[in-house]
Amino acid sequence: MLELSDLPLEILHTIISRLPIKEAVRTSILSKHWKHVWCSRTKLEFSFKSLLYNKKSRTPCSLIDPRVFIERVNAILKQHSGIVVEKMEVDFSWLRNEHAEHIDNWLKFAIASKTKQLILDFTFLQPTEEPYSFPFQLFGASTGSHLQALKLCSVCLKQPTNINVFLNLKILELVDINITDDELKVLLSSCNVLEFIGISHCPILRSLQTSHPLNHLKHLQVSHCPLLQEIELNFGLITFEYEGPLMVLAPPSTLRNVCIKSSDVLSALSYIFTGLPSTVPRLEMLTLGCHEIERATLLKKTIKFIYLRHLRLELNYASLPKRTTDVLDLACLLEAAPYMETLEIHMWMDCNLVRYHKCHGELRILPSQPHSHLKVVHITGFYGQKDQVELALHILRNATALEAMKIDPKPTVAAIYVHLTLEDGFCFVDGYRAAKKYLGKVDLRGAVDVVKVRRRDVENGEAYKLVEPFWVALRAEDM
Repeated sequence: MLELSDLPLEILHTIISRLPIKEAVRTSILSKHWKHVWCSRTKLEFSFKSLLYNKKSRTPCSLIDPRVFIERVNAILKQHSGIVVEKMEVDFSWLRNEHAEHIDNWLKFAIASKTKQLILDFTFLQPTEEPYSFPFQLFGASTGSHLQALKLCSVCLKQPTNINVFLNLKILELVDINITDDELKVLLSSCNVLEFIGISHCPILRSLQTSHPLNHLKHLQVSHCPLLQEIELNFGLITFEYEGPLMVLAPPSTLRNVCIKSSDVLSALSYIFTGLPSTVPRLEMLTLGCHEIERATLLKKTIKFIYLRHLRLELNYASLPKRTTDVLDLACLLEAAPYMETLEIHMWMDCNLVRYHKCHGELRILPSQPHSHLKVVHITGFYGQKDQVELALHILRNATALEAMKIDPKPTVAAIYVHLTLEDGFCFVDGYRAAKKYLGKVDLRGAVDVVKVRRRDVENGEAYKLVEPFWVALRAEDM
């Protein structure tokens, strides 16, 4: 009989790589054959969850002594073979510059093992101690040549005036770092083959520019940089993601994918038809996140987005005593994007909400507008409001090629970090009942899938735990 240990080492390494690092190390006690199998693991991911989290006790990270985490990492690296590591990640909030000696040693291990992807995430909500100072001196033209992806979170970048250490770096992410405009320029000047740049929560950054063209750059992601006033967009850029105060942009005509999230946008339709730069004629995917406060005045003839294939809207209808917007207005997007294949509409409303009943008036039916390319529709935050029901019915009647329409009453996108109340939870139940009642009658192809929310699910728990990713994942683990 073939036993697991009889499998080729390549297959065993693949199996081991799919286990959390703590479980992978434990396989060493199975037998002599297994003792060193995990030591050639190519992905080393050190975090509170992978090393210290106990499902039974659920001790929070804040009660863990950093020395315990450091000892675990040191013990694992000491036993590891050090032969080619594809990815090394250290994710622990309590590591600071006082632990530099240990972290430096981990980086020396990464360099020696020719690590291709390196992540240091020491993000802490309220930092009180000096952040870890990233040691550029450890990386030279030769020692840093294997590194292809680097993500640094909550570290200090005291870099030399001239650096030439990341010659083959393709991916660079900086999160929660006090870096100046000039320092960022110097850093980017040493990365000639960058394909992706991610800048997030950098509080003193005012301008994002490069001293020379980044000819390989295809994807730029910028978010939550409060002082940022200027972004230089390279020709050749394909994907641009931005979250923050709205600013004037001059995107290159090469852009195919755009994501804009800004509370300065007060109407999705107004921005799409009048605010979206005219220099993106070949846009294939658009994501727009905004406050939906003002109702757009639509022209009889709207702009056509001939190349648009995927549209994702994240709409916040919150903080209004009475809602004056109309969800059914979004139906015009079917005409504006005649070749669209995927449509996502994610909503959150916190107004006084009442599920649609016939006493609220007859459901409106717009003129027929067949759409022969729309295949997938995903709507979240469906509370069963009259205009929500009308929009869903309009799509069902007109999307002749529709294969799947998923309706989720929970605002799993637009309100994932909002403390939702019991009243919100009952809106989920209303949305489920309205979707089942009104959409089922029109769904002749069996395309509609309504996520079930029962009243007892809301009464027995807190509404935000049905929405926030952390609690949703925790529930999945307990099932």
